[in-house]
Parts: sequence; C-alpha cells; structure tokens
Amino acid sequence: MGPRTVAEFFNGLKAQYLNPQGLLWQTLWRLFFSPGALTEAYVAGRRARYLRPLQLYLMASVVVFAMVQIFGLNLELRLFGEQGIHFLRSSRMVSADESHPHGIGLNPVQIVLDHSDAPGVQRFRALSPEDRFSFLRAHRAQYVSYFVLFLVPLLALTLGLFYRGRRRRYAEHLVFGLHSQTFFLFMLLAEAKLPAMLADAMSFWVLAYFTMALKRVYGGTWIETMVRGSAIFGLYFAIISVMNLLLVFFLLAF
Repeated sequence: MGPRTVAEFFNGLKAQYLNPQGLLWQTLWRLFFSPGALTEAYVAGRRARYLRPLQLYLMASVVVFAMVQIFGLNLELRLFGEQGIHFLRSSRMVSADESHPHGIGLNPVQIVLDHSDAPGVQRFRALSPEDRFSFLRAHRAQYVSYFVLFLVPLLALTLGLFYRGRRRRYAEHLVFGLHSQTFFLFMLLAEAKLPAMLADAMSFWVLAYFTMALKRVYGGTWIETMVRGSAIFGLYFAIISVMNLLLVFFLLAF
C-alpha cells in the first residue's frame, strides 16, 4: 500500500480525534464527567479508546497557554473573590505582583525584593509598578507552561507518599497526576472570564472532583479520602508557592 495523500491523512486525523466518537471526545467526556474513571481505565489496560495521558496533557497545555497569550487571560484558582492560587496574571487588574495582598501566602516578588540584592533584582527594583508588571507578564508567561508541567511528577511523588500502603507504582501515580493536572488546566481556563461567584463555585468543584477521583482510583473510606486529599492539596499548593518563588527569583536575578 502506497503512502497516503495529505487529504487522506487529515481525514484520518478528523476521524480519530474530531468525530463525536473519536478518541478526543471520548477522553474529554470521561475526564470531565467521571472523576478518576480515565485513570482507572488506563491503569486497568483499557486504553484503546482514549488519548494517552501525556498526549492529553500536552494538548491541553498548548490550548490553554495559547488562549492565555492570545486573549490575555489570567490563570488562577479563585476561592473567595480574588483570593486564591495565582499562576499567571496576563491582564492588568490589581496585580498579585505588587504589595496588595492578593492570593494565598506571601507575595513572591516582594519576598525576592526584600531578601535579594542580585544585580537583576536591583534593576527590577528601580522600575515603576507598570514596568514591573510588563516585565513579569512578558517573561513569566514563557516559563509557566514548563513550571506547570514540572508540577506533575511532584504531584505523583506526593500521591506516592500519602498512598504508599497501596503498593501502587510511580507510573500509576504519574498517570493520575497527568489526568488531574489536565482537568485543572481546563478549569483554570474556564474560570478566566467568569464572575467571582461562578469562579468560586468552579474552584470548589475542582476540590470536590479531586477528592472523588482519589476515592475512585485509590479506594478507602470517604473520611480517609477527604483527610488524605486535604493533606495532598495542602502540600501541593505549598510546592506551588515554593516553585513560584524560585521562578520569580530566577526571572529577576538573572
């Protein structure tokens, strides 16, 4: 059989990914509406009907960060109005990169400014607030996608720590991490233009979704799952804060 024409190639892609019964839609349906089911199916070997975890994650990452760049969206998990976990601010609101106490935890930019005298930090300190924001928006966006991807193996390690008695392989934790992070990215994108009340509701749905996914994949009682899930989320967000601080220091100091 000879090589396919370009039209046949794209028709094949359309049939595989874009048709209602294609891999993409089956994968997204299971991901969004059945917490943990996609991981459960993949670990059990039922993989033919779904995109591979890394393939799904990379697709989501490209879509989300392209939308961020094109439309100037903010990536943040809002829990109470503007309070929450901020990954990237691309639009000019009251910036988390200034002294106003938005977000959970301390301001990473202010911490770096207060505790570092590196030449790059000194140059940044001399900029106006507007120039500071423009600098961070231009430079941080280049690295946030890598930063978020790096969180996946760290989440897998965290899962392995809290579920070490389940005798799960690291690869299984990694699959769960990729699926969870993919869902998380899409929810951050969906929240970007929502009013505060709807964004709050979606953020709490993210927490509930993660808990239900844990229960389905790892088993245990609901009480046990909620306790472990809360601890995992707490450690995960602490890792995000530390990594964000290191990212800001890298951007400013070098």
